[in-house]
Amino acid sequence: MHFQRGIALIQVLIISFILSMLGLYIMQTTRDQIKTTYTIQNAMNLRLQLETAEARVINALLSEFKLKNKDSENKVASQWSFYYEPFELDNVQVQIQDLNGLISLNSTDKQLLYDALTALEVESEDINEFVDSLADWKDEDNLKRRNGAERNHYEVLAKPGPRNGYIQSTAEVGYINKSEILTKKQWGKYFTVEPVTGFNPSLAPELILKSYVKDDTKVAKLIELRDNEQLTKHSFYDIVPDDTGEFINFLSGSTYHIKLTAKMQDQKVTKKFTIKLRARSITRPVVITNVMWNIDEN
Repeated sequence: MHFQRGIALIQVLIISFILSMLGLYIMQTTRDQIKTTYTIQNAMNLRLQLETAEARVINALLSEFKLKNKDSENKVASQWSFYYEPFELDNVQVQIQDLNGLISLNSTDKQLLYDALTALEVESEDINEFVDSLADWKDEDNLKRRNGAERNHYEVLAKPGPRNGYIQSTAEVGYINKSEILTKKQWGKYFTVEPVTGFNPSLAPELILKSYVKDDTKVAKLIELRDNEQLTKHSFYDIVPDDTGEFINFLSGSTYHIKLTAKMQDQKVTKKFTIKLRARSITRPVVITNVMWNIDEN
C-alpha cells in the first residue's frame, strides 16, 4: 500500500513538473510573440515616418527656393542645406547633397579630379593610371592612353569593360582599372556619375573643398561662412582668387542625393536615393533612381 502511494506521489510530482514547464514555455512563447509584434509595429512606424519625411522633402524641392530660409513656414526649407549637413524632420534625420558639389566622373574638369584624388592621399602614379583608364573606359575607340587600359587589358583579366560610353552608376566604377585606389564608400561620398552643369565649391564636402582651395586657413573661413549662411559667390572670391576655369560655377543643380534615417530604440531604417528635378516636364517633374534601403555606407 505504502509502495503504491509512493508511486502515485511521484506520478503527481512528474505531472506537476511537466505542467509547470509547459506553463513556462507558453508564457515565454507569448512574451516572444508580443516582442516580435512590438518590433514589427516599430518597424512599420519607422517606415511611415521615413516615407512621410521623403514626401515633405520632395514637395519642398519642387516648391521652395534652394536656399535655407529660417523664417520660412516650411519646416524643410527653414532647415535644409545642400552639402549633406543633417537636420531633423519629425524624428527623421535628413541629408541632402547637391551633386554640383561633388566631382562628376562623367563630366568633371580633369584637374579637379586629380586634385581630389591627391587630397584623398592617392599616389601620383596611381592617379595618372586611373584618370587615363577612366577616359579609355568612356571613349568610343580602342586606342589606349599612355597610362590607361583598353579592351585587351580587361579581356586578359577576364573582366567586363570598357563601356565606351558614360558610366551608369558608382558601382560600375569598381570595374575600371585602378579603381581600388579608393574604397567604395569614398567613391560614393565624394564622387558622382551624374552629368552636372559644373562644380559648385560652396556645396562641396570639406575634403573636396580643401583639394580645390589648397589652403586650410581659407577653407576654415569658407566653412564658417557656410555654416552661418553667409557664403556667396562674392564672399567666396573675396577669400579665394578668381583664377578658375569655365567649369566652376555657383549654380544650384537639378540632381540631389538624399539620405533619410529613422531610429527608434535599437531599430534603424535608412533610405538613400538620387532625385532629378525636371522643371519643364509636365508628366514627369521628378525622376528617382538609385534607391537603396538600409545600406549605410555614406
